[in-house]
Amino acid sequence: MDEEVKQLNKLRNNSRDKKWIKSQQNWTWIITISWMLIANLWPPFGLYGFVCMLTPIIIALSGRGKMSCARICPRGSFIGKFTKAFSGNRVMPSWMHSKRFKFILWAIMMGTFIGLMFWAVPKGVYTLGKTILYFMEAATLIAFITGIIFKPRSWCIICPMGFSAGNIRDIIIKKNR
Repeated sequence: MDEEVKQLNKLRNNSRDKKWIKSQQNWTWIITISWMLIANLWPPFGLYGFVCMLTPIIIALSGRGKMSCARICPRGSFIGKFTKAFSGNRVMPSWMHSKRFKFILWAIMMGTFIGLMFWAVPKGVYTLGKTILYFMEAATLIAFITGIIFKPRSWCIICPMGFSAGNIRDIIIKKNR
C-alpha cells in the first residue's frame, strides 16, 4: 500500500512538472464581474459561461491537473478577493472534504445544469444565455456564502469543476502508471 501511494505521488509530481502558467489570480476576478454585467445586459453573452466551465476540463485533459483552479479561475479569484473582509476564517467540516460529499454536490449541480439545458436550448439563444448566467450567478452566490462562513476560498475545495478536473487528473495518472 505504501509503495502504491509513493508511486501515485511520484506520478502527480510528474504532472506538475509540465509547464504551468504564472498565476493570474490577482486580476481574473474582473472576468467574473464583467461577464455577469454584460450577460445581464445582453443575455447571449451568457454563453461564454461555457468557457469557464470547460477551461478546467481542457487543462486537466492536457495533463496539468487542477492548474486552472490554482492559476486562473475567475470565480476563485472573485471569492478570494471579496470575501476576505467578511470571512469567518473557519475551517470547513471534514465531511465537506470527503469525495462522497463532493460527488453529491457535483451530481446535484450537473443534474440541475443538464436539466436546465434541456429546458433552455429549444427556447433559443437568449433563454440559453440567461439560463447559463443565472446558474453561474447562483453558484457564485453559494461560493461567496461559503467564503463568508468558512475561509475565503473554501468553495474551491468543493467546486464541481475542480472535482471534475481532479478526477480527470487521477484517471490520467492511473492510466500512465
